Amino acid sequence: MISPQLSTLGFGAYQIGKSPAPKYASTGSPMPTETEAESILQGVIDLGITLIDTAPAYGMSEARIGKSLSSRRDEFLLSTKVGELDDGTFDFSEPGMLTSIEHSLKTLQTDYVDYLLIHAPPDDNAVLTETSAVELLHDVKQRGLAKQIGFSGKSKEAQLSALQWADVMMIEYSVANQSNEDVISAAHQSGATVFIKKALNSGHLQAENAIKFLFQDSPVKHQFDSIVIGSKSLSRMKENDSLFRSLGS
Repeated sequence: MISPQLSTLGFGAYQIGKSPAPKYASTGSPMPTETEAESILQGVIDLGITLIDTAPAYGMSEARIGKSLSSRRDEFLLSTKVGELDDGTFDFSEPGMLTSIEHSLKTLQTDYVDYLLIHAPPDDNAVLTETSAVELLHDVKQRGLAKQIGFSGKSKEAQLSALQWADVMMIEYSVANQSNEDVISAAHQSGATVFIKKALNSGHLQAENAIKFLFQDSPVKHQFDSIVIGSKSLSRMKENDSLFRSLGS
């Protein structure tokens, strides 16, 4: 089976599975209903967005993706994570990670994910140096449960270290936080697939200005592959998609 081409705009599925945390501009607003979540997910795929990014820490997100999109699995690329649990704690023990990955696949109603990333805690370097997380991801990839493995981290040290093995990197970057430009450049030069996270600074940036920066003004504008933007509004995602098509063309 030929995989879909990676879209420049990816859908971050946090807000369809969990009420927004205090860091989000939309905190306090209700989570979409089951019916609303399905409409959003189906609509995102219909727009031609081929990357869906989720995680066990995103509450009902994986279950809703599995229920809504399992019949369209060949139309999109699926990214999930391991390490952070739904209650905000972290488990990087080998049994804990294996249980998490198996549960994710079952819940997502798929035999594999296209991208499996370490969902790192604040002390992200310790995960790389003091646990067997990287070795386990390599084993999962060899077993065909993930096509690419990677890292969604926080510190520069850990992110740069992860480039020794990561196929894909999820890196925080926006006009409000440009501190990871050297990490993006290093990841691009290493040949890793680069996902941008928090491009709208958790909803605190005006979308048009934030997206314009990424496509036109950023010094690393040609060094990332997909920008993951979350929303619980299909109309908002349609607006984002239009912006991407006009600014990215």
